[in-house]
Order: sequence, then C-alpha cells, then structure tokens
Amino acid sequence: MTVTVVTPTKGRPGPLRRALRSVAAQEGLTAAHVVVGDDCPHLADADHRRALQKEFPHARFVNVVPGEHPDMPRGYLPARLSYLRNLGAGLTRTPYVAHLDDDNAYAPAHLRSLVDLLESNPGAEVAHSWRRLLTEDGTDFVPDGEDPWHPIALQRSASYRSLARHGIFVPGSSVVRDTMRMTDEGMLNRVDTNELLLRRETQLRIPFPTDFTLWQRILGTTEDMALCERLLRAGVVAVCSERPTVDYYMGGFSNAAALV
Repeated sequence: MTVTVVTPTKGRPGPLRRALRSVAAQEGLTAAHVVVGDDCPHLADADHRRALQKEFPHARFVNVVPGEHPDMPRGYLPARLSYLRNLGAGLTRTPYVAHLDDDNAYAPAHLRSLVDLLESNPGAEVAHSWRRLLTEDGTDFVPDGEDPWHPIALQRSASYRSLARHGIFVPGSSVVRDTMRMTDEGMLNRVDTNELLLRRETQLRIPFPTDFTLWQRILGTTEDMALCERLLRAGVVAVCSERPTVDYYMGGFSNAAALV
C-alpha cells in the first residue's frame, strides 16, 4: 500500500526536513511525498534541491513560480495554499492522499492507522486523526481557556467554551480532538489539513476551494475549514482514529511570507 503526502513550502528548510523525516519514518506502508514550493528559494537552488533529493529519495520536489501559474490566487493566503495543495494532489497516482504542512510532523503509525480505517469502512471517503499541540521547543502547548485560531481575540474565550462543549478542547490537554460532522447547531468543520487522509478520487472530485467569499475572508476561513465544509455538503462520510498522531507546532501558516 502506498500513500502520497502533499506538503506546500515557502522557505523554512529546517522544519521541512523534520516533516520529510516523519513521512520517511511511516510504518506499515510506503509513503511517497510531493513537496510543492511556493516560489521557494531553497527549492529554486539546484544544489539544495539535489541534496534534498539525495537525502529523501521517496520525495518529489516541485517549485511553483507564480509567473508560470497566472491562475494562482493572490491576496488571500488560504486560497493560495489551496492551489498548491490541489496541484500536489494532481501529481499523485496512489489510492490515498494525505497532507502535511512543512512545520508539522507525523507519528510513525499515522498513515497506517488512517488507511486501516478507510479499508475497514468502505463507505467512508475521508479518515482523520487528532493532533497534539507543541511549542517550537517541543513542549506541550495547552490552549486552556482560549481558541488560539479564532481571528478575533475578544471572541477566543467564547469559541473555546463552545468547542469544549463539543469535546474538541479538553481543559488541561494539549490534544485537539478535531471533528467533521453536522450538529444541532449546524456544521462543525474542524479537521486540520495535517490530520486528513482522502481517497484520491475524492480529493480530485472535491478539491480544496480556491475561491473565498468576502465574508469567509473576514472570518479568516482557512483552506481546511473550507474543504471540510465542501465534504460535508457533498455528504462525504468521514471516520476518525481518535488518536493524536500529528505533532502540530504552533506558529502560523507555512508560507506566510509569500508575496500575495
């Protein structure tokens, strides 16, 4: 069994190597890796790219130059990331596609556990895990009392309480128990990109959206939230391992320095 992991990157070779090592260390299957550079200076350097290819022969490195991609979104970073993720997914040939940011890492059993879920649930098209939040020095980050991703600081406490009622946040825990489901209150599209494994045909049929409304931009809607909304509206069945097999390092978008 082979899974292809897609990683967009801009210019952080240290964290990228950590991500590459975690994909190479996956157990119980073969993990290929497509790394899509967003006009990345490191991937544009032939010597650096050759060194990466030698160190990580399971990976393919593609550098996207905006001038050669006139349809690449500009002005809203999640739309740009969607474009890069879709481009990487289109280069895959394996039955399953996963995603990993350049600053995060998988536990060794991450992909195998999700593949097993999909193979034992043939009606499901998406599997996902939970994630453990870490600081840059590798210690646990516990988001007690505030949702660190809410775009409005004054609403972070209320958002935390709401998500805690759904079991996503647990006081005192660094594990985020993400979910994607319909509730009595509406749509709960809270699965991070790094946790996702999709059947390839699902990923190609329902790609990451590259068009975001003004309201979505005001709300700070990310590409993973928008994808989960699309999947839910399409009636896609998702299953969860309920295991924190993603190490999620706090610090923002992987290519936030991109000129958008």
